[in-house]
This record gives sequence, C-alpha cells and structure tokens, in this order.
Amino acid sequence: MRPRALIVLLVLVAAVAGVLMLRSASDNEQEEKAEEEAPIVAPSRIAERENEPRVVLDSAEASRIGLTTAALAPATAQGGRRLPGQVIPEPERTVTVRAPVAGRLTVTRGGRWPSLGERLEAGAPLGHVSDAQPLRVPIAGVITAVGARPGEIVEAGQTLLELADNSHPVVRVAWPADAGRPATRIMLLPASGPAVEAALIGPAPEADPLTRQPAYLYRSRARWAGAVPGTPVTASLRDGAKLEGVLIPDAAVVQWEGLAWAYLRRSPGEYARVRVPTGQPAPGGWVVGPPLAAGDSVVVTGVQELLSEEFRARVTVGEESGE
Repeated sequence: MRPRALIVLLVLVAAVAGVLMLRSASDNEQEEKAEEEAPIVAPSRIAERENEPRVVLDSAEASRIGLTTAALAPATAQGGRRLPGQVIPEPERTVTVRAPVAGRLTVTRGGRWPSLGERLEAGAPLGHVSDAQPLRVPIAGVITAVGARPGEIVEAGQTLLELADNSHPVVRVAWPADAGRPATRIMLLPASGPAVEAALIGPAPEADPLTRQPAYLYRSRARWAGAVPGTPVTASLRDGAKLEGVLIPDAAVVQWEGLAWAYLRRSPGEYARVRVPTGQPAPGGWVVGPPLAAGDSVVVTGVQELLSEEFRARVTVGEESGE
C-alpha cells in the first residue's frame, strides 16, 4: 500500500473513532441530565386490602403528623324531618354609638379604635369627642359598621360605631301545617360545623318570605361560623323514631366532594376512608349505623393529612361521589 493511501486510511479511522466517542459522551451527558431533572417521587403509602384502598403508616410517620384515634361509643338519635330556616337581624340587639357633641374624635390614651368584625366587651373604653365624657362600649358584641376614625371632626349625633350581639343568633323557621305544633327545641344544621340546639321564642310576625308558610323564631344556644343575618340554615325536627348506632365526633369528619368521610382503623397502621351519613346530627357529631359499630376506632387528629396522602398517590375518576 502506498504511503499516501495509508495515511488517508488512518485519518478516516481516527475521524470515525472521534465521532463515536463524541456521540457516546453526548448520550451519557443527556442521560445524566435526565436523571437529574427527573422528579423525586415519594413512595406510595396506599395499599389495596380486601378490595378497598388503605393508607398505611408506620409509627414514625403517624407520630410526625400527630395522628390519634378514638373509640366509637354507642349512641341513639331521634329521627325527624328537615325544614328551611334563615338567620334574621335583631334590632333590639344592635346598638349605635353616636358622637355626643361636635368635635374631634380621639382614642383613649394607650388604646386604639376598633375595626370591623372585632368583638368588644361591654364597658370597654373607646375614646372621646372634644371634651365630652369618655365613650364606652354599651353592650358586648361585634362591630358591624365603622362611621368615623380617630382624628376626624364629627358632628353631634353622627354614627361612630355599630355593634351587634350575635352570640345567640335567632333563626326564622318555615313551619308547614303538616309539621304539627312547633317543637320547643330543634337542632340547627349549619352548612359547616356541628349541629346547634335552639329553643322556641314564638311565632314570627311575618310569614316565611320564600315559602309563604307560617314561621316560628328560635334562638340558638351558640353561634357558628358565618351566622349573620340572611344566612340560610336547616332545622331538624324529631319525630319520635330512634336510630341506634354510634357517635362519630366532629373532629373525625373530613369533607370531600360535598360528602362527609372518616378514616376507620382497620388494623394497626392501616386506615380506610368510609362514608359518614349526616342525616342524624347530635351534639358533638353525628349518629350513624352499620357498618360502623361500637368499639371501632376512627382518626380524630390527622384526618386531613390522611385524605391528602390518599389522593396524592392516585388519580380519582369520580366514582367516590356516587358511593
């Protein structure tokens, strides 16, 4: 072979080897980059047991989220029907603080002017206008309107604050003729939160504006979140029938897709999501029947964490809402 041909052949062999080495290095670099960019997926804590998904936690993970359980106790609920109700305003429990004289509004030394939605105690100092007597909170309640701010010049009689005592809201309940005589006590079912007992005040001065049926007024024993005038609420009447079951505490219930659920401990470290019917409210929770039974344990702390863990691990197709 001629020297020139040999040299050309060697050059070609070196070029091909170089291309192959560069491609190999590029492929390795791309693989390493893909590995670095790949998301880190936490191991699933969902296991299929007896045709149901269960959240499986070891003792360390349960301790981390503060998971606790409670044993279900036997309970009895009265059956009944539902009636529509609405929280109504109470003018006699609403007070307006007005400026006694014209002048500059100032706050009490070391104090501050209350803000909308703030709750005040009766007798708390507010401030004064000019050199008039100091202003004080006339009743315990929540600020529903602010008419002036410190430093402003106000007129005599001008509204400074409005307060409403909404600690025991009054609800107007539409009462159909077939419901019989008004019950002395009913259970109110807010859109969220536990049931609240209410006592009869008497007949409402006007019919229910929606149903045009006679209505009765009930005063609740406690306030619930969102209980402001105009808020709808359902009233539950007892009819004498009884449901034997167990009491599911409020703390054990989590909302998902408009339904109530609880996590039942099937075995140590394994928790299954079960439906909680909310048709039988009771103080502190709901009374439900089988398959839940006395002695079963449900999660009362860490419920939301279990729900998040369950749906982090799988994509739902919507079958739960029809269960």
